[in-house]
Amino acid sequence: MGTNGTGMARGCFLAVLATLLCAPASFGARDNGECLECHGEQSIIQQGGARLYVDPLKFADTSHGVVGCTSCHDSVTDRHPEDGTKPSHATCKECHGAVAKEYAQSLHGGNAACADCHNPHRARKSADVSGVEINAVCSRCHKAPATVKSHEKWLPVARLHLDSLPCITCHTGSKGYYISLFVEKEARKGAFRLATYDELARLTGESGIASLIDTNGDNYISLLELRKFNKKARDDGMRLRGMMMPQVMTHSYQILDNRWDCTFCHVSGTKGLQTSFVSFPGKNGIYSRVAVEKGAILDVLYGTPDFYMTGATRSKGVSIIGALIIACGIVVPLGHGFIRFLTRRKREHNHGQAAHEVIVYLQPTPVRIWHWIHALSIVTLCVTGVQIRFPEVVNLFGSYRAAVMLHNVAGVVVALSMVYWILYYVVISHAIGRIYFPTGDEVRHGLIRQAIFYAFNYFRGKPNPFHATPENKFNALQKTAYLVIMLVFMPLVIVTGFLLLDIQPLRNMLFLLGGIKLIDGVHFFTACCLCAFTFFHFYLTTLGPTPFSEIRTMWTGWEKEEEPEESEPSTAK
Repeated sequence: MGTNGTGMARGCFLAVLATLLCAPASFGARDNGECLECHGEQSIIQQGGARLYVDPLKFADTSHGVVGCTSCHDSVTDRHPEDGTKPSHATCKECHGAVAKEYAQSLHGGNAACADCHNPHRARKSADVSGVEINAVCSRCHKAPATVKSHEKWLPVARLHLDSLPCITCHTGSKGYYISLFVEKEARKGAFRLATYDELARLTGESGIASLIDTNGDNYISLLELRKFNKKARDDGMRLRGMMMPQVMTHSYQILDNRWDCTFCHVSGTKGLQTSFVSFPGKNGIYSRVAVEKGAILDVLYGTPDFYMTGATRSKGVSIIGALIIACGIVVPLGHGFIRFLTRRKREHNHGQAAHEVIVYLQPTPVRIWHWIHALSIVTLCVTGVQIRFPEVVNLFGSYRAAVMLHNVAGVVVALSMVYWILYYVVISHAIGRIYFPTGDEVRHGLIRQAIFYAFNYFRGKPNPFHATPENKFNALQKTAYLVIMLVFMPLVIVTGFLLLDIQPLRNMLFLLGGIKLIDGVHFFTACCLCAFTFFHFYLTTLGPTPFSEIRTMWTGWEKEEEPEESEPSTAK
């Protein structure tokens, strides 16, 4: 399905020249049409087997069809087949010498002949076929179950990887890659297959099947045209499936060490995956490509929803939004801390006013254990997530694979800890409403009162208007923040994380929810909010009587509350 361009051109020229000089005069006028009068009829299969049949439509546009039948079968006479002479067969290396030499040195060289993989009457370039067809050829020997099993030893979600790229992408020495998008049709509920020419032709009529997406007929698919197609494709039982293809096909079949490193693909970044085409099937079985506007693969909402590569198909816009959210989580505490430093003497002066301490057992042991496990897991998710998203910049865990594995483990722990949190507060303590849901009065007055305290009165050394008790641990601002984090952002990041953990079995659900990249965008956005909250949360723990008093409370369970001394109560009855 791939050839060396220079070798092929030279070989074809020599073959044509040899045919013209050496062929019998009586055969000179014979062309492909004469051969196909017999070999193009399926009835010939009954006479000598399927190998004698040549599909005229599929043969016509091949490189072998251009140079002619007699280029390879030069011994055929004008009395064939009555003369009883078996036609000669040219060897592939007569034209494809460079390819044959390269192939002989590969792992396949001693195990398969050219014709075992290539039908000489359907020889096409790799760009003219789908990745599914390429893998179908490989699977004649490399059966799918065994291939998946062997790859699972080192490749995460092996089945998904093997379904998203042809074998030649990893097992040949190609340099560059592009994304080829194929139109798929829903065969049965949730199962898709490549759409045929006839199926697409019925939808587009005389305008040509490319008009299905290229609506203005300029042989170029804009991002807007792609978005429009993806919006309505689901209603029509269709979708675009992206596969990563090599730009140059070689025959150096081998096991490449750098393919074992996840960063070979997952740090390709926006530049390496900007080139994409939509491949439309032709009536003759050959695919024709239409270039797609750069950025289509990375478009979050309506780009290519069925092509996703962690760390590579990231959206620049979403990354900027995430960075701003995290920056806010860092800058605001830093700004508050700077003002806090400037007003430290004012607070120290007011702190000397008469007060007495009240010691409260605020955090029971089950809550403290949950808190530290949950906190450690969240921090692990944030740090590993940065490397997964930007692996070409950050490398804290030695390898991309290690970061992914640790991220997944931490995600599972966070999910389990959330289940524990719900069970404890709902089933055991029956306190989730009292502790985490602000009352009407707290919403009307408590939010403003606490906001004023943190923004102004704290710097003046005024006491915190809220005093924690075992029954009422959090002030109105804390309750609101925890409510949003624990019941909105945390479930979102967990659910989207599990959806992205193994895309293959949940592919239909992903599309129902808007596509893989939309789910990834939501996951990244909520993760950034959690990271920002982590910075806020850590800083707010330092606003107690001492910078580490709140942390000590979560470690020991006891909290010291300072309350101003009140005048002695009157004894009058």
